Amino acid sequence: MEQKSTGKFLFNVNILIEEVNNGRALEKLLSVLNTTEFEDYQIKDGIQLGKSIEIAMRETMNTRKLSLQQRDTAEAGKPQSTSPASSVAKEAVQEDPHSLIWEQFQKYKEDNTLIRLSAIKGKGVKLSVPCRILNVDPASGNVSVYHVDEKQVYLFNIHEIDDYVIHS
Repeated sequence: MEQKSTGKFLFNVNILIEEVNNGRALEKLLSVLNTTEFEDYQIKDGIQLGKSIEIAMRETMNTRKLSLQQRDTAEAGKPQSTSPASSVAKEAVQEDPHSLIWEQFQKYKEDNTLIRLSAIKGKGVKLSVPCRILNVDPASGNVSVYHVDEKQVYLFNIHEIDDYVIHS
């Protein structure tokens, strides 16, 4: 008998899932993908997790900007006694201290890189999660990842993440 060799084939597919919300549809999709014989897959688009948080964060930022503008307008009549160094310090505080991490996570997401995330959840529970990044949301400070062993989606806040290493 002659044995035929198999090859690997890659397809780009759009899948429409009818469900009550995006999270349930994502859950159903992951369930189907994990119960079949797919060697690997990458979800490139369609994840809409954290949108409510993102909207709330934007509204909070807009409110803060408005109150700062009103305060600045009120202080415009007063003599200026602040030094340029203090304004530079204020700008540094407003800049996101995690911007480099967000950029790296976005690159890992785009490249579908397997990483090991070490996180400390509530009550000091330490997790070591081999995962792929699904969504990065700097506005809310959240990262959603797919645990490759447990085949589940986890949501971490940036402050819960202790360390991460690229899996090779």
